[in-house]
Formats: sequence, C-alpha cells, structure tokens
Amino acid sequence: MSVITSTARFISWAGLTAAGAVHAVWATGSSWPAKNTKALGSATVGSTKATPSPGATAAVAVAALSGGAIAAGGLGEGRTAVGLRRLMGLGMIARAVAGGDAALRALGLAKPNATFTELDRRYYRPLFGALGVALLLGAKKKR
Repeated sequence: MSVITSTARFISWAGLTAAGAVHAVWATGSSWPAKNTKALGSATVGSTKATPSPGATAAVAVAALSGGAIAAGGLGEGRTAVGLRRLMGLGMIARAVAGGDAALRALGLAKPNATFTELDRRYYRPLFGALGVALLLGAKKKR
C-alpha cells in the first residue's frame, strides 16, 4: 500500500472514529464541549429547540464508528469494501458541497441559525470535504 493510501486511511479512520466517539458521548446526554444542550443544539443542528434524540445520536455514533473501521480496511480489500469507501467519500464530499443547510433540510429540520451557519462554513464543510477526499484516496485496493 502506498504512503498516500495508508495516510488517507489513517486520516479517515481518525476523523470518523472521533466523530463517532463525540456522538456517543452526546447520546448519553452530555452537552460537551458546549455549556448546555441548547448551545449544543445551536452548534450542531442550528436550533436550541429541535435537538436530536439520544437514539438518533447513538445511530450516528454507530454509523461513524463503523465508517471508521471500514475506512481503515476493517472489511478487507474486496470489491464491496472498496465500493463502500468510495461511497462514503462521495457522500462526505456531497455534504461539503451542499452545505449544512441542505443537510438539515434533507433531515426535515428547520432553517439553521447564524451560529450553525458560521460553524458549517468555517469547520464542518471543510472537515467533510477533507474526510471525503481522504476516503477516496484510501479506497484503493492493496497491491
């Protein structure tokens, strides 16, 4: 495996695993690193009123942790594993391009507040884009 592929897989694994871990913490009811659940809702879904349920947040945690394992090569190098890594990469890039407003609309949530919009512009969209590129670079089969 090339240095680029292995580095990309590490970046993908680290990013998705960290996202999964944070969502797992939130699923327990913690608002960390926000001061409270209203601040967390404002930063993550653009609303202080419509925060995701613990079950939905746990589902995101499981999906992100599973994605990290797949990104790292946990399903091997077969056609399905490579296809999943490519699909995840394209999904992340699509989220980066479309932005958080479109993602929230797709989930049936209200138009986000200014806090979420700014965080999305500054951090979320670039992070999704970087993870998407890393997933695509790491999608190659071992030689």
